Amino acid sequence: MHISIKRAFGVASIGLGLMVLGMLWSIVNTALASIQKELSATVLQLQWLMNCFGIFLCVPLLTMGKLGDAYGRKRLFLFGLGGTLAASILAGFAHHIGLLIVSMGLYGLSGSIILPLSQALLVHQFPESQKERAIGLWSIFASLSLAIGPLVGGLILNFWGWRWIYLFNIPIILLVLPMIFFFVEKEKEFHKPHCDWLGVGLLALVVGSLVMAIMQGPAWGWDSMIILTLFGLFLISFSLFVILERKTETPLFRPDLFSQRSFLFSAIPNGFVIGFIWVAFFLIPLYLQNMKGLSPFKTGLTLLLVTIPVAILSVPVSKVYKKWGAKPLMLCGLSFFIVSALLQSIFVSTGSYLPIALGCFALGLGWVLSWGPSISCALSSLPHNLAGIASGMFTTVQELGGITTLAIAGVFFRQTNQNLLAPQMDSIDRALSHFSSDQVQSLITNPIAVENKLGSSSPILLWLQEAFLKSYAAAFWYLLGLCIIAIILTLFLPKKNNTISE
Repeated sequence: MHISIKRAFGVASIGLGLMVLGMLWSIVNTALASIQKELSATVLQLQWLMNCFGIFLCVPLLTMGKLGDAYGRKRLFLFGLGGTLAASILAGFAHHIGLLIVSMGLYGLSGSIILPLSQALLVHQFPESQKERAIGLWSIFASLSLAIGPLVGGLILNFWGWRWIYLFNIPIILLVLPMIFFFVEKEKEFHKPHCDWLGVGLLALVVGSLVMAIMQGPAWGWDSMIILTLFGLFLISFSLFVILERKTETPLFRPDLFSQRSFLFSAIPNGFVIGFIWVAFFLIPLYLQNMKGLSPFKTGLTLLLVTIPVAILSVPVSKVYKKWGAKPLMLCGLSFFIVSALLQSIFVSTGSYLPIALGCFALGLGWVLSWGPSISCALSSLPHNLAGIASGMFTTVQELGGITTLAIAGVFFRQTNQNLLAPQMDSIDRALSHFSSDQVQSLITNPIAVENKLGSSSPILLWLQEAFLKSYAAAFWYLLGLCIIAIILTLFLPKKNNTISE
């Protein structure tokens, strides 16, 4: 086969594999209300659905690139796609929220392979002189999946139901697998693996213990022995992780990179940015469908107000970055996040759709102005020989920001909801007495479903609506506080980057 045709098929197959994963996150967020309704899931279980994906994506991410170098990127990429196929089958036929959470963990693990290796494989398909073209194609695939994810998810949900957001992946992956096998160039040199497995284990303990302690605190009691033990395990494992990474010859993290101001004060605010986005994509679809009664398709269209600015403006923003630098763009972007948080927290109770739409658009503008410049600023301050580990560290901090922020915002939402409804719970339980306890816990955060079951005259409906709105606002007030902290940290960015040596 002619080399250019083979390369085109190879590039297309890698891009499709990346897009399946890239669309999954936004599509599943759009489907949360549908999943909640059919599986009687609580908000806590929905949080675990998304955070399980994030944890299994984040923890092994830095190691997968090294394993690809050691055992073959193409081979490992095929394993990643196989994991995605298995997760799609498992999720598509899941009849319990627990099984769906497990499948999202498998998706995350597969994503930790696909994300880093898709870019490496694309670069390998082109000669040395065209590496920038390969990276540009990777960005196009990633941006396209981000932009169309909510629309594709809305259409699937509207016509076929939430299971098909997973089942639709199966024929795509079955098509991509042989294309990868036959058309993607296989690298000829492999390197001995130098994986910090102890570091991976400690990082898993750090992230897992912290997230579980935060998320289960309201349910198990903040002063309970198990929650205190989890926080203690987090502190111990974090301390051991820092000590290990300073001493090992093959670290996952290089703590000294955080001494570089440009890296530190770009990575941490960006973690807050991604955390805001995670929470917004989690709560906004629930509000639109559980409170406003919008269809999944209209919900997807609303989320396009977030993703389209990111897809359209990324290139122009990168050009402005070259002239102005990161600080003014990041400060401007974080200001748009504050606008979005204010719109969601203050004006959402009016019942109007406009504050949500404007808040989503402000979120999209803030995202595109903050994300790319923060990445460029963090990595441009470092020498080329540190680019790989620095990029991996930046991405890990970014994903940790998403996971932990969603965990904490969920606590604000659930704790506020619980406190507001506590005086009326006896009446609510009597009104919903013919439902199981799991269904009751699901219904108290789904006023539209309660209205459909009990009628609009039900006395508990106003309590549930008010509790949902105030819980929603509490989560966005928390995000507003994070934005203010992020702005303060961004002010410490230096005007000029000073590089550090290896």
